[in-house]
Amino acid sequence: MPGPDGSQPAEPIGAPARLTMRQAVQQSWLIHPEWTVSDHLAWLDGEGYDTDDVTGHLAEVIGRWLAEYRRTDPRSPRPADETRVYVVAGGDMVAVFDSAEAADLMAVTMGCVNLASVTRCLTEEQWQQAHAVLRAQQPHITVTDARPGRAAGTS
Repeated sequence: MPGPDGSQPAEPIGAPARLTMRQAVQQSWLIHPEWTVSDHLAWLDGEGYDTDDVTGHLAEVIGRWLAEYRRTDPRSPRPADETRVYVVAGGDMVAVFDSAEAADLMAVTMGCVNLASVTRCLTEEQWQQAHAVLRAQQPHITVTDARPGRAAGTS
């Protein structure tokens, strides 16, 4: 902003956006993966989150969130025979990869063209279920299976 002594930084307006409760739990879980549901409840209370806004029993909801984070965490140990599938979704496109690195590259590429994307790690079974729902509910979306050995690649 122009000032009496030349250009100066503008004064910030308002407060920075606060994480949603779910985002806050995920962030605290990333920092403290050993925390229990009770630890997260105490932390949320200490941070001043309004836990009355949660639909359902709060401990059960947070327990489900934590189970989902653990299940989809690529750092988590998996059974040797469980295939991981990395799904990147953005706009009207979904791409499927067999490596986190390939999925990350696609997410970065999408970001370079200002397309917001979401990346998830799923089991093969979870992907098959998600793909069936996607085909049934959003048939216009292009699904590209970039894993080696997959027929045709696009559906």
